[in-house]
Amino acid sequence: MSASDNKIVNQENKNSADIITWREFEALRNEMRREFRTQDDELKGTVDEIKQTLDATNETVTGLADQMTDIQRSIADMRLAIENLAAQQQQQDDDEDHELEDDAHNARGAPRGHRPRGWAPLGRNGRGQDEEDGLGKPKFSIPKFEGGADVEEYLTWELKIEKLWSLHPNYSEDRKIKLASSEFDGYALRWWDSLVRNREDGAQPIRTWRAMKEAMTSRFVPTNYLRNIFDKLILLRQGVKTIDEYYMEMEMLMQRGRVRESLEMTMQRFLNGLKYDVKGIVRHYTYTNMNQLLHHAREAESHWLKKQRLRDVLRELGVLHRAPSTAGAFDALRSLLYSA
Repeated sequence: MSASDNKIVNQENKNSADIITWREFEALRNEMRREFRTQDDELKGTVDEIKQTLDATNETVTGLADQMTDIQRSIADMRLAIENLAAQQQQQDDDEDHELEDDAHNARGAPRGHRPRGWAPLGRNGRGQDEEDGLGKPKFSIPKFEGGADVEEYLTWELKIEKLWSLHPNYSEDRKIKLASSEFDGYALRWWDSLVRNREDGAQPIRTWRAMKEAMTSRFVPTNYLRNIFDKLILLRQGVKTIDEYYMEMEMLMQRGRVRESLEMTMQRFLNGLKYDVKGIVRHYTYTNMNQLLHHAREAESHWLKKQRLRDVLRELGVLHRAPSTAGAFDALRSLLYSA
């Protein structure tokens, strides 16, 4: 058989091997159907789970929205209630002020034993004559404030007012504002009058002493005030100051800056700012509080000053050769040694 005949026979055998029977085709078709059905069922299950998750999420979001609505409604009700209470308190304070004035006016013309019913020489809430007179005026003096450019003027005024309120805790907020502003003068008086008028035109009025302080601090204390205080405190050194002058300046800066730190940090701050020679002496002492450290620093400063005077005397003895000056130097040295 020739080569061409072999090629034809091989091709025929190949074609006959590629042909499948009908039964095999049906089996393959059924298998593919089952596979498609399985995949379709799994896909439907996944879609159903996603739908359930979305439904649950929608319910959660709806519930949260309802809760937010309830919270906002509650906040609005609380705000309205607070405003009503504040208005009632303001009205009550005003009524009490008028009653005090009327009672005092009627009492001045009434004979003893025939004073108006319920009249008593007391301020609001029974403060007594030790705080107010019959006209409702305080018996203590309110510090004046003119509103200058000096920040310390305002801070000192605020501190004095705070001391007064701590001694007279029964005053209402409205009473505190009226008393504090009663001694305004100069620029402070004009500024406060303008502020009150602007608040009456629509802005929230000042009804508490705290709100009054915030408004005054915003106007009379620069925003960089604390930074400047901290810078001064960090750079503070004894220099030519005495121990007590140096410590008082450090203490004042810490009070103005409202610095709160441990005792160890304060003592270390004080020690680092001392003169080099004084610091070298103090380091040899033992101390556990600021008073002990101050005592040792004063002793070290006194010792250092005596050494300085002794050096000056010795320098004069070594440089000047005239007899009067030398005799004067010996006298100074003798007095220094005896004083030691």
